[in-house]
Amino acid sequence: MNPRFVSILAALVFLALAGCSSSSDSSDANFGDLTVQLTDAPSPDYKAVYISVNQVEVNRSATDENGWQVVDIVNETINLLDYTGGLLKSLGTREMPAGVYNQVRLVLASAPDEQTNILGSLHPFAHYVVELDDSIHQLTVPSEDSSGVTRTKQFIIDTNANVELILDFDVMRSVVQGGDTGQWFLKSILEVLDTREIALISGSVTDSPTPGTALQGTRVSVQTYDGFATDPKNRVITIGSTLTDAAGSYTLRVPESTYNLVAYNDNEFSPLCRRITALTCTPLTEDFALTGTNPAGTLTVRITGFNAGNEESITVSVRRDAPCGTGLPNFIELLSESYSADGDYNITLPPNNYTVVAFGDPISSTISNTWEITSGGTRIFVINL
Repeated sequence: MNPRFVSILAALVFLALAGCSSSSDSSDANFGDLTVQLTDAPSPDYKAVYISVNQVEVNRSATDENGWQVVDIVNETINLLDYTGGLLKSLGTREMPAGVYNQVRLVLASAPDEQTNILGSLHPFAHYVVELDDSIHQLTVPSEDSSGVTRTKQFIIDTNANVELILDFDVMRSVVQGGDTGQWFLKSILEVLDTREIALISGSVTDSPTPGTALQGTRVSVQTYDGFATDPKNRVITIGSTLTDAAGSYTLRVPESTYNLVAYNDNEFSPLCRRITALTCTPLTEDFALTGTNPAGTLTVRITGFNAGNEESITVSVRRDAPCGTGLPNFIELLSESYSADGDYNITLPPNNYTVVAFGDPISSTISNTWEITSGGTRIFVINL
């Protein structure tokens, strides 16, 4: 196993177990320590994804827009892709009054810091992506997040306790592509995790049973399925996802629950799904051996009707049936992409039947169609907004 992965995994196990019982160095009565950290799921599509963070805040109220307390001033432009695979970026620690808190807010800055990016240049924007060919796209923050990316999350700071929160970004779903001429958005798919409540899942993905060859870039995701949900988009929910590293290894942090754990490596292998129960303070190891499939086919998503300049985007989710070892009807999501401009967007898929779900701002009700993808074939999914 990759030595770097072993060291990261050991640190994560320590973090998970330490979160089960932690104490603070605070000597003040009725106070505890709050630490906030940032992490991200990796993305194969970009060299860097930068966001500029002003400060992080918490609020006792679940609804009041007043009462925000600053945990720390950050004032830094951060490459989210520097903090994947279990690595954490500290956003600050502060001694806070003991009690119940219900909201966390990440306040984004309107200007970058004065440091350089991975291309050796000063940051051109507060929020932007660097593509694999070094092209840069500014990310527009939707007006709903202009005062900060706010999430409702109840947590309790006990007297003399040390509470650690992790803000878990998902870049693959947060960056909304606008093509060459369209506007790109930072959608901020963000989960707030309390280390006292999270479960740790790790493992490896290979192309055959042990020893096998490591499959780098495999998307491993934790999902829920509700076949009775009225709106098709809510039948499959991805709770968290990551990509395997060069050793085929992955690590996920999720709230304690029962999930579908899905491994999918683009279009050359059939996806696998496994039903798991993830428990706090009990690290879980799940390894996958994927098998090859017939040559892929193509699903072309053709979008027309976007209004230029509007803060609109749509999400396209590609799903298929998979029993996940339960023997019961079940659907899993292979991938999800968001778009904010007209155009043809090609998705390669292993031959199979798929349910493709489209939803978002300009769509009045969720669109759901079923397509058969064949080897070498192309199907066109037209979305007229």
